[in-house]
Amino acid sequence: MNLVAFLSFIFITTYTPGPNNIMCASFGMHLGYKQTFKFLIGIVSGFFTVLWICVLLSSVILEVAPFINTYLKYIGAAYILWLAYHTLKASYTSSSEIKELATFSRGFLLQLVNPKGIFYGMTVFTTFLYEPDKAVLSHAPWIFVLAVVCFSSVSVWTLFGNFIQRYMQNETLKKVINVILSLALVYTALQILELF
Repeated sequence: MNLVAFLSFIFITTYTPGPNNIMCASFGMHLGYKQTFKFLIGIVSGFFTVLWICVLLSSVILEVAPFINTYLKYIGAAYILWLAYHTLKASYTSSSEIKELATFSRGFLLQLVNPKGIFYGMTVFTTFLYEPDKAVLSHAPWIFVLAVVCFSSVSVWTLFGNFIQRYMQNETLKKVINVILSLALVYTALQILELF
């Protein structure tokens, strides 16, 4: 395994904008880190689950059922567009609607339909860590490390959102940030669908 290529892939893919990071920045801005924490744990738990699924399926899925990737793209893109709509409509005056979105279950669900996370897991376990003779459980340390890296990434993005919240007294700035975060999610969805 080329360790430099592996680490570059892990950190660039994990810390660049995607559904997880953009939603965490948005929730951090609205709710702060503490109230977003359940969502973060949902993301990490879902990501942990997806990584185990990727380990189990990495050697089989692309050979037996390559069409699954197409369905995951459409489901994931639709969910991300739904998140973009809610981000665009965020009012900042009432956090009750946002709190309903920032739950453990929604963070977990986001991972199950997040093509970036699924492709990430499949790439890691088919390109960098695939060893046909190794037992599935031998990947446990790597899955734990990748989950910790995921937690650090969503935490950084949440803290960034929380930091910029102090500048959110300006109504125009609120709208601009909503539009930017929403467009970033739309861009992510279009990239997933390979339309952009």
